Amino acid sequence: MSKRFLLAGAAALASAGFAASSLGAAPSSAASPAKPYPTVPSSKQVSITLLSYLPELGASATATLNGFISSFESAHPNIHVTVQALTGSTTNEAGFIQQDEAAGQTPDVVQDAFNDLKFDTSALGALNLDKVVGEPGVAAEFGGKYRYAPAVAKLGEVNGSVYGIPWTLSTPVLFYNASLFKQAGLNPANPPTNWTQVKADALQIKAKTGASGLANGCIGAAASGTDWCLQAILDSAGGSVMNSGQTALTFDAPRDVFALKTMQDLANSGVMVNLSSAQYVQAFAAGKLAMVLNTTALQSTLVGAAGGRFSIYVSKLPGFGSTAAVPTNSGSALFMLSKDKLKREADWELMQYLTSPAVMTAITENIGYPPLRPSLATAPSYLGTWAASNHYLQANLAQLEHITPWLAYPGPNFAAISTILTNAAASVAFQGANPSQVMAQAQSQATGLLK
Repeated sequence: MSKRFLLAGAAALASAGFAASSLGAAPSSAASPAKPYPTVPSSKQVSITLLSYLPELGASATATLNGFISSFESAHPNIHVTVQALTGSTTNEAGFIQQDEAAGQTPDVVQDAFNDLKFDTSALGALNLDKVVGEPGVAAEFGGKYRYAPAVAKLGEVNGSVYGIPWTLSTPVLFYNASLFKQAGLNPANPPTNWTQVKADALQIKAKTGASGLANGCIGAAASGTDWCLQAILDSAGGSVMNSGQTALTFDAPRDVFALKTMQDLANSGVMVNLSSAQYVQAFAAGKLAMVLNTTALQSTLVGAAGGRFSIYVSKLPGFGSTAAVPTNSGSALFMLSKDKLKREADWELMQYLTSPAVMTAITENIGYPPLRPSLATAPSYLGTWAASNHYLQANLAQLEHITPWLAYPGPNFAAISTILTNAAASVAFQGANPSQVMAQAQSQATGLLK
């Protein structure tokens, strides 16, 4: 049984930099007069559980989530929410849900990563929201004045039906130390847009400043067995991890092999270093590392570690040659698991609240994820003022509009398949393995786990 606790009260809100009252009452997107799915009657008391991995992201994210729950309960005094924090890892939520189900304590709403999507729907009982809530209700959730980015709204679909409401996600972005670029004679306003330029800039930075060039969170020690970011690199090279029907793996496709040869060249030339997340945060903060490729959720960590000693800029995922990169998504969606009708009504109230404009604003400001309702970035009452003076947001917003889904492997072995791929990529990039041979072996091994 995973650890359960109620997040503290309003005291934690101050550390997150906002007050519960600033979130307001029920969000406008949840207040449609034509709402087809019933709300919980005010005469009924109901308790639900939310499983979330936000507490694993640190104190600021914990306090931020606390603010959401406190504000939601203030606006819905008849609905009590217990937060079940995922402990130990953000990559094994399916296992936590299975433990809870076996103990007869299935959470009602879960924040789960997109690579669990197919397993959640096929084995863990995630509900088809188009059927439970109704397609008009789901459409209203994604629409309204501050609509979801259309490409993002589709990320929680399986076979054309919506099971998950995307909540916290980002695309791969390139953080870089503007001061090191200047010291090396480079213009930080013109960051590298492809891997050839990354190599050239990194070599110049190394020669002029002695700093390492790039820590790539998509490959090696920092990847942690998840392939969302690696998929973006392979896709950007014209490859893919599965065929178009998502029935067979394609790890050894020529363009996948080409992408990994490029990564191997970066490592062999000394441009790309193999560091864990903790190691590259330390090196970046110390001014000994010029670039970091990973999720925008690292924003608060890197900015805090740097402590204002230098300017941090953010750019888009590098592509290959003149071809634009193909960003995938990290992150999570909210899923409904309740069997009880009254709990489902409370679930839907909470899910709408957690994806409201006010909550998305707080998520962006306090954690670093981009708003999945992009027009919030220009709305004065939400992110308009903040976004105007915060350049970190723009690269991610630009990539949200043409995002490619992080593909979820079918069957119960989805996590093991991701690990096989990331291990193979690491051996090519940092151990000099033959990319054609390694990827063919990885595909054969993973195919045996596919069903």
